[in-house]
Amino acid sequence: MSVPTSFEPKPSDSSPSLLDAVMTALEGQDGLAAKRICQERLNTDSNDPDAHRYLGQVHSLLGENQSALLAAQRSTNLAPQDPRTWSDLGRVHVRVREWSQAIKCFAHAVDLDASHADSWHNLGTALKKIDARERAFAALKRALQIDPTRAETYLTLGNLLVEAEQLEDAIQCFQFAATHDPTLARARSRLAQELSQQGKVKQAESLFRQSLGLDSDDVASWFGLGRTMEDLGQAEAALGCYRNVLRRQPGNGMALGQYMSLVKDDEEETMWQAHAQTALESVDTPDKAKSLLGYGLAKYHSRRKEYAQSAHAGRVANAARRQKSGVLDRAALTARIDHLIETYTPDFFRQRGHFGVGTDQPVFIVGLPRSGTTLTEQILSAHPQLHGAGELPTLSRLAGWALCDEDAVPWQAAAQLEEQSSLEHAHQYLEALRVGAPPWPRRISDKQPLNFFQLAFAALLFPNARVVYCHREARDNALSIWLENFNQDQRYATDFDDLAFFTAESRRLMQHWRTALPLSVLSFKYEDTVADLEGQAKRLIAFLDVPWDDRCLDFHQVERAVQTPSRWQVRQPIYTKSVGRWKNYCEFLPELDTAFAGLCDQETVLTKLSHAEP
Repeated sequence: MSVPTSFEPKPSDSSPSLLDAVMTALEGQDGLAAKRICQERLNTDSNDPDAHRYLGQVHSLLGENQSALLAAQRSTNLAPQDPRTWSDLGRVHVRVREWSQAIKCFAHAVDLDASHADSWHNLGTALKKIDARERAFAALKRALQIDPTRAETYLTLGNLLVEAEQLEDAIQCFQFAATHDPTLARARSRLAQELSQQGKVKQAESLFRQSLGLDSDDVASWFGLGRTMEDLGQAEAALGCYRNVLRRQPGNGMALGQYMSLVKDDEEETMWQAHAQTALESVDTPDKAKSLLGYGLAKYHSRRKEYAQSAHAGRVANAARRQKSGVLDRAALTARIDHLIETYTPDFFRQRGHFGVGTDQPVFIVGLPRSGTTLTEQILSAHPQLHGAGELPTLSRLAGWALCDEDAVPWQAAAQLEEQSSLEHAHQYLEALRVGAPPWPRRISDKQPLNFFQLAFAALLFPNARVVYCHREARDNALSIWLENFNQDQRYATDFDDLAFFTAESRRLMQHWRTALPLSVLSFKYEDTVADLEGQAKRLIAFLDVPWDDRCLDFHQVERAVQTPSRWQVRQPIYTKSVGRWKNYCEFLPELDTAFAGLCDQETVLTKLSHAEP
């Protein structure tokens, strides 16, 4: 039971003993006792506004919505000039998701008393729910101007800043929340989540553990710690975290999906597998949970060579995800690629040869997801003069900031870039690239796969950078994507026809970049790497212009966080079992082979390029 935060007495509150008694009952998870305490007060004084106010909140916590509304309205009738009564009436409306009514109540409360920080906080929280971001920012900031120690307000403001992609400011808010209320577990958990997104995995682990030390039942922290343990390659520890979530919330789709994707020989495995399968087939399971369960079960069955069951789970997962994400807009993708090819010609780059900075430190590893980008970076990271920064969102984010025309889209950023801004953005990117890197590495890689859309922008910032283009047999690549839990923005990932279309268009763009970009591009084929690790690793290291080091062959022993779906594969010695994997699914997914029938010519061209020097 969540205890309301707005039960604060005024200095002149006539019933502090009532407040103390109600709060004690609620903190003991005894809502019925709290309700009885309020009713006993009303038996002696039926016009006590605080008793009605507290009773309304207790009814609301118990799910007794109509009674909660009547009690809260009675409180406003008895004390119409008290902002607390209106603020708590608003909270009752919030619990039943009546946002417009809640906002009216909170707005009236701050009209009555503009210094009432709690009402400003509640107003900001409600405005956030209806996506009125600017008004929400203003209300939350006003609450903090009145009381700069409000941890809950910092937490809410931080969440709003995350949605606005102002991540540094968000992290600062979460830090303030944790500082001002050291007992607020959620503050540490949210800070940990954002630090993890920035690749600061060890810091995230510490904060998740601190959060659980404050509240051992915080499932968000257990789940976050589980994902962190995965990033650090600790499968058993991750499974333990997911079990802790499931024991508290057996229906948690995220934890159950992650558990099934990892589990091998666990005494609870049979129970949770049956639970997941039942939920997957139930018409009552929401699409989001169904997709997470399906992806987890698909991996579980694939690991056991139960390909029919794996294919079925994958079908259910992708159908559910497609309901949420929608379909790939093929016309828009083609127009995007056409625009890039038409705009960014060799002449375009020659005219801007003086843009950017001269460093050759950045290495952009690009390609489709699941095409070997993580393996490539892991080989690179094993070299003492090289460093892998992981998948950075920075290049696309800077491209968005560089747009002069508010109607433009990020891949048009290079065309709008001026010389001075190219220098500024280059230094901003380098700052992000070097976070967590050792002093003076010769090269640092950014393996955000879809940066192939942003290579024109990258070339204007770093005309001496290098590009490693990873690619793989198209059907194997597509199957690997289709079986993976990608975010909803990757609309191509749920359908083989869409995957074939996206693959062909991405290859068309990369063929253009090879002739138009001023950057050196190395074509790096996954199948060649697993067949001849030493030969391909030496080819990669030579391209990066550093001396060969045998440690690159022991890439699986590198101790570093890996935050991609390939985190487990790159912690094993090289293997070939993923080559031709799609054939195991032929009988159960015939549309996979059909969708990619027209890409044979592209495969031949890519194979030739992967054997040529850049």
